[in-house]
Amino acid sequence: MMAHSVVTRRSRAIIAVVALLLLLGQAAAACGSDDDGTTAPPPKTEPDAYTKWYVQQALDRYEEIGRQATIDYYNNEAGADDQWYLFIMDADTGVLAAHATIPSRVGTNSGDNVDITGHVYGPLLKAAPESGHWVDYVFYNPQTDTGGTKHAWAIRRDDLVFVSGWYEDSYPIPRPTKAEPGSYTRTFVEDAVWFYESNGRGALIDHLNSPDSTDPPSVDGQWYGFVVDLDGVVLAHPTVPENVGMTLIEILGATPEGRLAADEMVTATETGKWVEYIYLNPQSGNQETKHTWILKRDDILIASGWYESG
Repeated sequence: MMAHSVVTRRSRAIIAVVALLLLLGQAAAACGSDDDGTTAPPPKTEPDAYTKWYVQQALDRYEEIGRQATIDYYNNEAGADDQWYLFIMDADTGVLAAHATIPSRVGTNSGDNVDITGHVYGPLLKAAPESGHWVDYVFYNPQTDTGGTKHAWAIRRDDLVFVSGWYEDSYPIPRPTKAEPGSYTRTFVEDAVWFYESNGRGALIDHLNSPDSTDPPSVDGQWYGFVVDLDGVVLAHPTVPENVGMTLIEILGATPEGRLAADEMVTATETGKWVEYIYLNPQSGNQETKHTWILKRDDILIASGWYESG
């Protein structure tokens, strides 16, 4: 009888230990997951960890509902969370299939992108492995409406690359003054690029076709922005609206130097280039040497310049 009591006490003890272990396991699981079984997000104060978690949600969605449904989901603001937003790139072509905050980017090739500092980051995104990697570059922050250093986590699944990131700070280089006309010109163009990244091609053309546009200004003293397509046709010009629809050759081709400048401008790449030629300074009313900074974004060229007398 006593032996039976000992066995019973031991059995009860074992059962109690097992029950305690089960409860501890359930508590640990609850701490690491939401009520629906998904992994709970890290705090946003840990931006690297939160970014990886955010991209993983997209990968899980992709595995669960498939390619097209995932692309459709992230082609609207449902794919954005404060400064975090998701975009999806074709791993072979670099063409964007989805962008949560800038729909005008969808269908454009980001695989060769260069940021405004000259850093070639597009190929790094496109080459993301299945294990994922970080890519840093300067890009427009739609939450603050300015540029920032972006830390992007990119990871490949099948023929797609899923990317999101966080912004560390505002544009890292102090804005130059007009006493530095070359640097000021590049900043003027960068502002137009940010506007394009945020609002798209049509909005930029409309913005720069009005001399009264602000934020960013289309005209600021001798500085004004203009847009040209890859064939050299002027799409936007705030100070000489008659130029819209004309080609650079038609506008500048009266001299060999002008024809050379027109040819040079249409060969501009994403890294940008300087082109010099003689042109009317709308502020002074004189023909002066114009130093134009021009760069390519997708299928347009965005430019501005400063004038030097003599």
